[in-house]
Amino acid sequence: MKIRFKKYTLSLLGALLFTSCENFDEVNKNPNSAEDVSSNYLVSYVLTNTARTYYNLGAEGEQIPCAMQYTQYGPSQNVPKVNHYGWTAESWAQYYELLRNIQLIYQNSENDNNMFFRAISLTMRSFVFGLMTDLFGDIPYSEALKATAGTYFPAYDEQKNVYHGILLDLKEADRLLGNLSATDGINATTDVMFNGDGQKWRKFTNALRLRYLLRVVDKKSEMSALGIQMEEEFKSAAANTFTSNADDAMVKFLGVNKENSTPGGLLNAANPGFTIKPGKSFVDRLLELKDPRLHRWVHPVQRKWSLHTKVEKDTVVVNQFNESFTIRLIPAVSAVGIDTALYVGQAIGIPVVEINTYNKGTDETAYHPERNPYISFLHDRYRKNADPLIQMNMITYAEVEFILAEAAELGGLGVSNSETHFKNAIKASMDKYGAGEAQSFRFDDYYQQPAVDLTKATNRQERILEQKWIASWLTIQSWFDWRRTGYPSLKTGPVTQFGAVIPVRYMYPVPNLDPDYLINYDNAVNRFEATQYIPSGQSKDHAYAKMWLIQGTGKPW
Repeated sequence: MKIRFKKYTLSLLGALLFTSCENFDEVNKNPNSAEDVSSNYLVSYVLTNTARTYYNLGAEGEQIPCAMQYTQYGPSQNVPKVNHYGWTAESWAQYYELLRNIQLIYQNSENDNNMFFRAISLTMRSFVFGLMTDLFGDIPYSEALKATAGTYFPAYDEQKNVYHGILLDLKEADRLLGNLSATDGINATTDVMFNGDGQKWRKFTNALRLRYLLRVVDKKSEMSALGIQMEEEFKSAAANTFTSNADDAMVKFLGVNKENSTPGGLLNAANPGFTIKPGKSFVDRLLELKDPRLHRWVHPVQRKWSLHTKVEKDTVVVNQFNESFTIRLIPAVSAVGIDTALYVGQAIGIPVVEINTYNKGTDETAYHPERNPYISFLHDRYRKNADPLIQMNMITYAEVEFILAEAAELGGLGVSNSETHFKNAIKASMDKYGAGEAQSFRFDDYYQQPAVDLTKATNRQERILEQKWIASWLTIQSWFDWRRTGYPSLKTGPVTQFGAVIPVRYMYPVPNLDPDYLINYDNAVNRFEATQYIPSGQSKDHAYAKMWLIQGTGKPW
């Protein structure tokens, strides 16, 4: 599959199309007008940039992956913000830039009466607006993207109405994709996700329906009042969604130039970064479960404390995927105050001054601030321009099966056989990372562990969400799940900015001082629920304010 990431502004799109129009089936009349850009070009642009934006929130993000303890930052100026939850205002300009392009696809689909493009625009609009309301809460939605009509300061829609609109759009997209005609075409080479396959698009659309129906499951009565019949909608979506990893909605990195390479590769980072470390709680849990995915994601330490050696010496270790590493064994008198494991994550939320010395014990050598050899690094694949196991996943078959497993466990959503879906989900994640290639790995042995087997869990929902957390490595969906349920149960570190709990939302961009803007902004902020973790006198536009989605639920704290 051939893709090109482009970060051109809309003012340049027409000129670009003019020079490469032979690559598309459809060329509009005025190649110098942004409004007349080919929908094929726009689809390619939207898919690649949406996938990358979503990917960067997880794999390259500062807040969410550290909050979910996949990672911690090593010594850097961002540690108070990242490891200690000192979250600040976030921009949403990149999301509305994507939505403007999606709106052009929708307008073109109306002009051309092309149901395929219309369905794609509805699905991608739902993905981006869904991401925004998940992050921020109430957002400009129904009045957004209407500056040409004179609406410069759109109202912030209530979050329940945003989810309602998203679910309606996805339902309509499903209907359109289920009734495509021979004339509803799309250039396969510019659909970098599904090669113009309408049925795969339909599965993706329904996967998103399942994601958002489960998101609002604790607000059933309010959604019902808006006309969303949860069980009926859930059963409809589940009947036409992903059935294997081959259905995953993802875009691949090519590693050819900066735009289509991973952020951590040499094309984008001349000096490979080691600031991002795996988090201790995540590494420790994978070790406890003997989970082979650990070896796909994390390297062994370079210097390992050993209770069984008397002198320093090098040794070679081979992981379950036959990768060899030379490590230095360091004699340890006792295990007090040190971690003697081969894989060591950085402790969660410790003071900045302790990061350089973490797990160094009696070693007084001054190492590079980012390269403490007693802590594991992320696997080398995260410092390559491209790797087969690194993809920009928007939603996966594994996530869908976890959704179905939880839905079956909760009841009332028309789904049964939670254990079957749970096993399917874990296996899908294992297969996605090639766990079958691991030496001595048998899925049945892994599953039959008392800490994995769903039938042996005292809290089955918690068990499902812990495994979903693992499978969601370096993505952001686990934060949304944790916020809704409180699972997995994560303990914060000794240093936090506002209290010993994890934040629950992104703060709005710094407000425009125009009075009309401030009215809308203040109305949205006033709808948040203040909590004890917001310092006295501070605005409810805060990372510890509760949005509608979790108000009255007692979750996650």
